[in-house]
Amino acid sequence: MNVPKLKIVASVCLSCSLVLSVSSGPVFAATTQSQLKDKLNTIQDQKQKNKENLSKSKQKLSKNQNKQDTVVEAIKATDKKISTLNGRISSTQTVIDQNKLKMEQLKKTINKINQRIDARGEILRGRIRTMYISGGAVNYLDVLMGAKSFGNFLDRLLALKMITDQDNRIINDQKKDKQVQQNSKEKLQNVLAQTTNALHNLTTMKTSLDKENNHKQGLLKDLQNQADDIEKTVFSTSEQHDILSAQESVVKKQLDDLAAAKAKAEAEAEAKAKAEAEAKAKTEREAAKAKAERTNTAIAKNDADSSTSAAADSDSNQSSGTVENAQQTSAETVSSANTSAQFIRPAAGYISSGFGYRSFDHGFHPGIDIANSTGTPIHAAADGIVFRAYQSSSYGNCIMISHVINGQLMTTVYAHLSAINVSEGQSVSQGQTIGAMGSTGESFGSHLHFEVYNGRWTPPPHNGAVNPLNYIN
Repeated sequence: MNVPKLKIVASVCLSCSLVLSVSSGPVFAATTQSQLKDKLNTIQDQKQKNKENLSKSKQKLSKNQNKQDTVVEAIKATDKKISTLNGRISSTQTVIDQNKLKMEQLKKTINKINQRIDARGEILRGRIRTMYISGGAVNYLDVLMGAKSFGNFLDRLLALKMITDQDNRIINDQKKDKQVQQNSKEKLQNVLAQTTNALHNLTTMKTSLDKENNHKQGLLKDLQNQADDIEKTVFSTSEQHDILSAQESVVKKQLDDLAAAKAKAEAEAEAKAKAEAEAKAKTEREAAKAKAERTNTAIAKNDADSSTSAAADSDSNQSSGTVENAQQTSAETVSSANTSAQFIRPAAGYISSGFGYRSFDHGFHPGIDIANSTGTPIHAAADGIVFRAYQSSSYGNCIMISHVINGQLMTTVYAHLSAINVSEGQSVSQGQTIGAMGSTGESFGSHLHFEVYNGRWTPPPHNGAVNPLNYIN
């Protein structure tokens, strides 16, 4: 009766060991694969959003460029008008200069006329004084009748005519000169008013066009600034797309590696189960053979029972050892899979800026800064695969590494390096020198900017970034 019980116990223990040995490793691998697939889906979703944002930014840039072209054409048209006005202003100024010369000539003419008027006025005033002294107007008849001879009469008549003609000429010349004087003054005033008005109008038009041109220049400057911002967004979005694509490739490779490891573990488990099944069948055959031998001879029954009991004890011990080994192997597998591999400090130096919101700029700092001299070695914080090793406008020389730790995808970033010693797709081990400290990109002073992400890398505002000090051993 003891033999069947021992066989049942041995069979149960053997079955348990098979279950433990087959299930422990692959279950953990499946969990890891599931987590990585979730991360991969997240990365692909982010890539799609990034692609849409990039398309929108490019559309904005195209519209901005069209607006710039329109404004530039308007500026060219305004410049052409300004150039034409400048020509008219220059011509008008030339006319003004010529009119000024004419005005000078008119002034000289008016001065001469004034001199003649003054001279005649003096003569006329003398005549008036003479007439006043003589008691009034000269009686021409008395002059003629007072002639002593006919010749004297003729002389007196000629003299009177000359005096009369002279007076009339003086009076007429005086009237003409005064009219010329008046006309010259009016002409001078008209020319001066016309040229002054023309220049004022042209200057006003030019001032208006200058204001319009300045407004358009300001509008163009604003559009160019907007274009610069959009181009930076396009560049940043393109950079993010490259990072996400690289990380996607690494996660796919990690999934392939896990799938291969799972297939290998399943094959080894299957081979082990087959070997243990064959051992179990052999044990059962030997037990059956022993039972047959016991029924064939009654004499040797006691000896056969003793021998069978001893064999059963040996099988029990062997089965117990198998179970213990299987349990130990299973425990080792789980323990190995769940080892909490801590990050190491990636560089020597002091922490110049911590993780989180900073008081001096009220900005979120998604990592820590470790300051030291340029060229200080930078080490990989944990085993992983380099998915980005490139130059960024913000990060400067930058390395990004993807890690799978305890089934969890994690990412580390090493920025502002002076040198990069690894390439994309390269596997690195913890502590391996991957670059040198520097101050490239948006950096002030030599330091390492170190980021840790619980999952994939994310662009600003860097959701998923965690405090590296909580992970550094």
